[in-house]
Amino acid sequence: MGNVATVTMNPTVDLFAETERLVENGKTRCQNTSHEPGGGGINVARNLHRFGVNVVAILTAGGLQGERLKRTLKREAFTSHFVDIQDETRQSLAVTEKASGKLYHLVFPGPELQESEWQQCVDVFETLQPTPDYLVLSGSLPGGVPTDFYSNLARSAADGGTRVILDTSGKALSSSSRTGIYLTKLNFGEFLDLGYSGPEDYASVLEAMGKMVDQGLSDNLIITLDADGALLASSVGERLHARPPETRVISHVGAGDSFVSVLVYQLDRGQAMAEAFRYGVAAAAAKVSTPGNQLTDLEKVESIVTKVAVREHQ
Repeated sequence: MGNVATVTMNPTVDLFAETERLVENGKTRCQNTSHEPGGGGINVARNLHRFGVNVVAILTAGGLQGERLKRTLKREAFTSHFVDIQDETRQSLAVTEKASGKLYHLVFPGPELQESEWQQCVDVFETLQPTPDYLVLSGSLPGGVPTDFYSNLARSAADGGTRVILDTSGKALSSSSRTGIYLTKLNFGEFLDLGYSGPEDYASVLEAMGKMVDQGLSDNLIITLDADGALLASSVGERLHARPPETRVISHVGAGDSFVSVLVYQLDRGQAMAEAFRYGVAAAAAKVSTPGNQLTDLEKVESIVTKVAVREHQ
């Protein structure tokens, strides 16, 4: 196994609760079911550690919620580098309405970082030894962090031989072109934000994805499609649509991070991109059928991956 580093600039404490029914213009009384450390890179790091990968997490933490985040992560047996910030780490809330079976996920913006704080995250990464084989840049950028933060860090990491996986949105995504990123993962809305306005049939979308790869957005590009799986345009010319079997949704929180976790895990084991992609689709399906924000059962992924249908588009 190689070494994987993750960077989470806008972590969260994820609160999970359930109620019989949401009440409009009144109090909705909930049962607090659990709380977990969250944020893209943290979720990926926790999953990968559970799979036996040597992983290190770099993240910011501030205020009472930041201390709560630290206490929780210090109980886990992988290295976490906490960069202290002045502002409060955010919370997110996921509420399941039992009467309808629907889950409502409330996500908040997060803190405002000072230049010295976000720069320290860069400094920590640049001192990691040994140099990571993979770097996962995942999640939103909080206020105060430049929109080219990920692109600059990706360029530096790629120059050092690290394969960079980017999973973000908005301006942080649009500034990442031609920075040596190995893989970019988007959802369809983020793909539209990049400027795509063509037909929404998958053959047309894959053609546009291939052009983005050719133009240097990243070596490989994945677009996730919720229950319809995901699309892959790879640097070796693959144009694939992978679709999982029908899955009962319990919690979609962390599904994208589970996709990235298992994809990186498979790549780290020497699998080709197309096979790692198929496993990523299976992992997302396994996660949505599991409470919380973590993927706890690799055997479940193995049972699903054989049922993932892969179609190649020319």
